[in-house]
Amino acid sequence: MSQDPKNIEGLPAGLLRRFGAILYDALLLIAIWMVLGMIVVALGNLTGWYSTRAHFIANLFVGWAFFFWFWTRTGQTLGLQTWNIQLRTEHGQPVNAWQATLRYLVAAAQWLVVLMAIWAVREHGAVATVAVTAAAIFALGLSQFHPRRWMLHDWLSGTELVRIPGLAKPRWKKDKAA
Repeated sequence: MSQDPKNIEGLPAGLLRRFGAILYDALLLIAIWMVLGMIVVALGNLTGWYSTRAHFIANLFVGWAFFFWFWTRTGQTLGLQTWNIQLRTEHGQPVNAWQATLRYLVAAAQWLVVLMAIWAVREHGAVATVAVTAAAIFALGLSQFHPRRWMLHDWLSGTELVRIPGLAKPRWKKDKAA
């Protein structure tokens, strides 16, 4: 049963759509981090001072600035625009600065837990692999049972990702279809 594309406004964004937007935004953020890394390493070579901790904190700050800028302006990063998703409050309002910051911090903490789980799998083998996989399936499964498909960062920040109608087709594509 397919939805009418005109009536998707405000429906919760599905898991695959979220992952598509995450992948797209991750590629953009990695590119930004690569440029930042070149600048930090170049400055480190010039001054003789380089700190991996400072570089890591700079990456976290730039990631926050990236998401904060898009979420508080339009509610859409470039990945969310591509997948026709918008970030809103639970009441359909634009996201404020505190909600954007809290959402980023909780989401970043979740990704750090994922990275620690990957480390645990590498260090402890099969038992850790089973435990981490079960925990990930459990966490994703819980979000699918929520009526609005909220994840932890949605719930704590009072925000949600909703589908929005796509942009109209360009005239040249409409003419071909007719």
